[in-house]
Amino acid sequence: MSFIIGIAGTAKNTGKTTTTSTILNELRKNNIKIGLTGIGYDGEELDNITGLPKPRLLLKKGMIVATAQKCLSVGTAGFNVLETTDISTPLGKVIIIEVTQEGLVVIAGPNKGRELRLILDKMTRFSCDFIIVDGALNRIAPMVETDGLILATGAARNSNINQLVEETIYFYKIFNLPSVTKEEKDLVKGLNKITLIERHQKNYFALDYAVLIDKTAVSQIVSKIFQYNTIYVPSLISQSSLKELSAAINKSWKGKTLIVKDSIKLATGGTPYEVYSKVEEILSFGGNIKVEKSIPIIAISVNPFYPKYRFDINNYEPGFIDSKELYFSMRNAVPTTVVDVKRYGCFDLIKAIKSFYKPRE
Repeated sequence: MSFIIGIAGTAKNTGKTTTTSTILNELRKNNIKIGLTGIGYDGEELDNITGLPKPRLLLKKGMIVATAQKCLSVGTAGFNVLETTDISTPLGKVIIIEVTQEGLVVIAGPNKGRELRLILDKMTRFSCDFIIVDGALNRIAPMVETDGLILATGAARNSNINQLVEETIYFYKIFNLPSVTKEEKDLVKGLNKITLIERHQKNYFALDYAVLIDKTAVSQIVSKIFQYNTIYVPSLISQSSLKELSAAINKSWKGKTLIVKDSIKLATGGTPYEVYSKVEEILSFGGNIKVEKSIPIIAISVNPFYPKYRFDINNYEPGFIDSKELYFSMRNAVPTTVVDVKRYGCFDLIKAIKSFYKPRE
């Protein structure tokens, strides 16, 4: 088995590429065979909006990479093609290569979860111990195929440190919701519709017309909720739908559990604060919320840089907020590892990863 970690940037220029490069370099020192792929396209030399330079991924000999065909001609690394897959992207089919000579590589991978799963399975067969999936918050859905996330955030997301820290707290809480028990996991295994479950008698009622929660689904759930103690939702739950469901069931949540397939289905449904406020509301009524698959945030990488717009010259220049204030404010507020790899090193980041990492069997 490979250990698969996703690195998700909350916006452009939040330090995702720098964080990825740091992890690649450090793990290589431990003789770990590394794989790398991405969701969608990344790796441009200049930011295509601001025109400011962006770091690119310098890969070492022996690394396994899955990227789109046209990206290979613009990199500088030497490589051998291991497999040409049938998965297509706007930049050609996804090719799996082994780096034979150190150089830069542009990453462009699949943007669908099932396609990413196929790529990850293939990379595992090429004996990768550790695979990094490079992505972003606006294309995070396929990250459900990872074992955990590193969230890269910073001033480019929000230059107000207090607001940025508050948002990150709620991201962390959503992604670290408790997992289902083994009994609950068995109950929901294979279900692909919104389903009401009476756990003790293993009695099921599936809403046969709805996967997404809408007003009609909420109405039907409420009409039958007294007979059941579990609600399973396999798809995205929007902020408004969660609000309607919470308000409609109200105090009848006591002793009942909402099981969501994974935290991404909640995180992509609205703003972190609004989504988690509804989670707290359900908890306050005596209910529970759990995830079928846990995708915990392993660490948070912070970056004080942001592209600062200069009206006088009608262009961007590098801007920075106070790096110490950002780092220590985030570290004191969020109960996980927080790093600024450019200013304070990567020891804590690698330690956090190793605490989750299990070598390939």
